[in-house]
Amino acid sequence: MDHPLRYVFHSHAAAFGGRIVRPKDIILEAGGASALVVTGGRCVSELKRTQFDEFFEVEAARTLAEGTFEDTAAFVEVTHKRAQEHSLAALSRARAEVDGLAIGRKPRLKIARIRAELTNRSAGYSGQPSIRIGKDTVIDGISIEGFKLVVELNTKPFLQYDTHAKLLAAVDDPKFVSKSGETLFMSKRFGGDTKRPAFRTLIQTGGTIYSTIVKSIRWDGKPFPKSEIHDNMVVLPEFGRVFFGELLISEQSRRLTMVRMALGSDAGGSASAGDIETNGVWSP
Repeated sequence: MDHPLRYVFHSHAAAFGGRIVRPKDIILEAGGASALVVTGGRCVSELKRTQFDEFFEVEAARTLAEGTFEDTAAFVEVTHKRAQEHSLAALSRARAEVDGLAIGRKPRLKIARIRAELTNRSAGYSGQPSIRIGKDTVIDGISIEGFKLVVELNTKPFLQYDTHAKLLAAVDDPKFVSKSGETLFMSKRFGGDTKRPAFRTLIQTGGTIYSTIVKSIRWDGKPFPKSEIHDNMVVLPEFGRVFFGELLISEQSRRLTMVRMALGSDAGGSASAGDIETNGVWSP
């Protein structure tokens, strides 16, 4: 039996999720999320105001996962068996939007707007897909008990180096490290440990690189008492640790999480919001 190459689509987008285990055990169940079947198409969801006890709420959220072939006419030729599917270019997209997120009791963290998007173009001869971050990716309106936090993003390095191979080649260039090394935790920057070397190797496990789209984090006015800023993480006393703009990069996929919280004071547990991933492979 003939098993020609076909494209296996994959994209997912989740508005939020996690689990709070104290003072109550609450699983953060998102009623809407989007994920593609292997043949692509479009999957969308929309959530209205959602609340879990007094600890977690969002005003609204939307997610989208989409996968299509770039050239419709060429796809028609494939359906007539006048061309092979592997001659096509596949496009996929994952997007998550969250409005009015609030978590914690006192102190309570609020985020007015989260937008995240990844777009993927199927691999060519290199075997690695081109995956880019959407231009309107943003996180703003962040505050905790009235103290305002500003998170500035830098997505340019991940637009220019849109494959795993390109990024690996770039990190051997001192000019790249000098200009964009902080996105890969390779150079010293704001709020860092003064004892930390000015240059470090990549943080990676199993070929997956840990990086961040965060350029800077600062308080707009007075800082939250006894808070600390380290790279893309903010330590908030009586709340826990908050990580912004985490990007996991492998040969075949990229996964972006806009905010991840390790709760460890008033409430205990973990939660995240604006989580998306896209990839896609040719397979029998």
